[in-house]
Amino acid sequence: MSSRIPPFDNALSEDEKIVESFLSIVQSKLDNKILKPPRGKERKLLQDAVLYPGFVIGTLVTVGAFVVMRRAPKVVINYFAKKQFPDKPPPEFKEGPAMQVVGSLFDATFASLLGLTVGTVCTNKQKVLMTVADIPLVEGQSDISNILCNDFIKLYGTTNKQFWKTHTDDSIVAIQRFVQNCEKRQFYERKLKREMGLSHEEMESVDVNLPNRVPEDIIQQEKDRNDWASVEDFEVDDESDDSSEGFWNQK
Repeated sequence: MSSRIPPFDNALSEDEKIVESFLSIVQSKLDNKILKPPRGKERKLLQDAVLYPGFVIGTLVTVGAFVVMRRAPKVVINYFAKKQFPDKPPPEFKEGPAMQVVGSLFDATFASLLGLTVGTVCTNKQKVLMTVADIPLVEGQSDISNILCNDFIKLYGTTNKQFWKTHTDDSIVAIQRFVQNCEKRQFYERKLKREMGLSHEEMESVDVNLPNRVPEDIIQQEKDRNDWASVEDFEVDDESDDSSEGFWNQK
């Protein structure tokens, strides 16, 4: 079955349509097998965000619920049987083979659903979103950034700037942060390439393996060094003169 994102629905709110438009980029890359499962540092960061604490708690609840549901009925039945007939208790209750199979399937299904529900509730959605948004800052190579950044930056640029200031949903904030971090990564890569003495043509064709995590204040660092005006291929937002509303100050 296809897992494609459904087309826009007129009933969707403005922020939902924006989120869908960015997700459609990801879906397109997945469909065309351009975007592949994360690896290395990216994979570890995402695993940690998803697994802890939601997955761990959900798994513990699943196992615990299954054990209790399998053992509790027999313990309770045998307890009350002995209490009802203390002088001559009936034989200990045991499930037959067929009942064991049916009971195990039922208990496993219920325990799994319970664990999934608890795990979902305990998953820190904001932590997961912020982890994804910070992927462009990772050291070394970033496949996710290389594949998504340009398209996200382009789409972000076509969206009304006022939208990003007035919508504070976690998904919207994460998308904006991802785009900002993409800009920072590309800026840092160009800076390193210039320090390597590469020409403009060589910059376009040479990939840089970042020696460390992208400094989150890399833009401000360059401003402080009075080298801002010499930075190539970097456009400053029109509102950046306003320290309270500039692109890099939107959180």
